[in-house]
Amino acid sequence: MKFCELKKDEYDKFALNHPLISSYQVSNWGKLKEITGWKYHLVGIKEKNKIIAATLLLEKNTPIKKKIFYAPRGFLINFEDIDLLKFFINNLKLFIKKRKGFMLKIDPNYIYQIRDNNGNENIEKNDKVINNLKKLNFKHMGFNKMFETMQPRFLCRFKIIDNNYEKTINSFSKSTRKNIDNTKYMGVKVRKAKENEVFIFTQMMNKTAEKKQIVKRPNYYYEEMYKCLKDYSQIYISYIDTKVYLNNVLKAIEEEKINHRQIVEKMKKEKVGKNLKHQLEISNQRSLKLIAEKKYAQILNSKSDIINIGALYAIYINNEGITFMSGIDDDYRKFNPKYAMYNKHIEETIKRKMNYVNFYGIAGIFDKNNPEYKIYELKKGFNTEVIELIGEFDLILNKFYYNLYKTAMKFYKLSKKITKK
Repeated sequence: MKFCELKKDEYDKFALNHPLISSYQVSNWGKLKEITGWKYHLVGIKEKNKIIAATLLLEKNTPIKKKIFYAPRGFLINFEDIDLLKFFINNLKLFIKKRKGFMLKIDPNYIYQIRDNNGNENIEKNDKVINNLKKLNFKHMGFNKMFETMQPRFLCRFKIIDNNYEKTINSFSKSTRKNIDNTKYMGVKVRKAKENEVFIFTQMMNKTAEKKQIVKRPNYYYEEMYKCLKDYSQIYISYIDTKVYLNNVLKAIEEEKINHRQIVEKMKKEKVGKNLKHQLEISNQRSLKLIAEKKYAQILNSKSDIINIGALYAIYINNEGITFMSGIDDDYRKFNPKYAMYNKHIEETIKRKMNYVNFYGIAGIFDKNNPEYKIYELKKGFNTEVIELIGEFDLILNKFYYNLYKTAMKFYKLSKKITKK
């Protein structure tokens, strides 16, 4: 076996056919991260001139003048082969030390357990890989439940049924199917973004970032992401077709008028009881609601024929269609653009003959009273299962600098909190 640096083409050919591949492990992800100050390397092991293990390795300077190394979503290797893993890690240590690195962080794309739709734990858990990494001096950073790690530890996905849209949709909850149908009534449509429309995605992401008080990215970052990952991804833009919305409201008003007349005619012919009175009351309420909705639809239509209200960045890799990131305009939250975008994404995943739709990151908290549960609640209706990965691991190559870095980061985060107050 030989440890070596790899050329881009040979690395990607190996990576894209590996069962643990994710978008974070293609070579162009490294190219993208150069924008944010990382340098990337492609390294691996060859046996008889054939690659048998590899990783994308990111390198970055830190405030303590030493370098941190990170293999996003871990190595593309058989983690259960302890001898192969040991050989790879020993060579990675030499590679990193030579470049003045003091630690290596990994967060393997390896499943610890698959939970059910309610987040209930599985009896079967995969501890072998965790134990193998610990034996090789990796420090397991724990089973975190929130988003404090580099990448989410909890994901949720569902399996496409027989590569069939109708069968798959019918497996969703009644409320989820209703919400998808409601987006159609409200004139919400979804289109594939053109290359010159990346700025719309940026706008939506930044609107969401403002609401959640998270980092905003400049447009050039998303433009570069689109270029780097275009072979595996697609941006979708959801918008209101205001003419369709207005016409559907007008149609609903006419239908309710007919319904109202029928109830009144029935009341003339039959004994008026509680049931008919209740029907009339509901009809009157619906009529008032539709009149108000008509005014709103007319205002939207007077603004523009089309109003962009959301965007989704989808990645198609490793037999999965992944909703990688999305943003919506909170002013139009009532239109539920995510349901429309998810529906489009599901259709595309089926078209590409992939087995899973992965809704990506969620919190590992399944208490309905917890605010974080709302993130999962929407996704849960798609009949998902919860994927819990094994988590983050640190390989400490210099304990002094590692502890110094940790202390520096604590003070940095504390100063950021104080600044916000």
